[in-house]
Amino acid sequence: MKINQYYLPTLPSLPNGFSLIELLTTLSVIMITMGFGLSGLSQWLHYQTETTLFNSLSHLTQFARTTAIKDGQYLTICASIDKITCNGQWNNTIIVFSDINTNESVDDRDVIYRVLTLPKTTPCIQWKAGLGRQYLQFKPSGASNGTAGHFRFCEPIGTTGNKRLVVALNGRTSLRSL
Repeated sequence: MKINQYYLPTLPSLPNGFSLIELLTTLSVIMITMGFGLSGLSQWLHYQTETTLFNSLSHLTQFARTTAIKDGQYLTICASIDKITCNGQWNNTIIVFSDINTNESVDDRDVIYRVLTLPKTTPCIQWKAGLGRQYLQFKPSGASNGTAGHFRFCEPIGTTGNKRLVVALNGRTSLRSL
């Protein structure tokens, strides 16, 4: 008797595809999982937006303070639409400029050092300072020119991680939770 070495037993044929019940069960599990994931994703995106904005503002204030000390002159940070005058709308364009006569506007002898243009989707940002000042100014010593205050969002955008960027009278910045 001769045995065929290449003999493979045949398997019973299996149906192709899924049944309607299997398909609906799989889709239900996927939808429930995505529902939980999107909720967490939304909170994560709010947190990242908040962190990115405050990091940008922190770097801008540190740059202005350092430049004021290095160049020995007054530097002003303010929100501006026309890049000349300060207007208090902090979610559009922010400028850093030398302010020789400390009048909070860009004159002929003033130099614009930085322009930060924020995206149109930026949430409303407020600068809260003493005497209702809508600008932040650094003296040649690096101290704040009577404009200590803090940046914060107008409304809380997320349930976690609400922050404010505090600028002290000595000009130093710190990030704090609300």
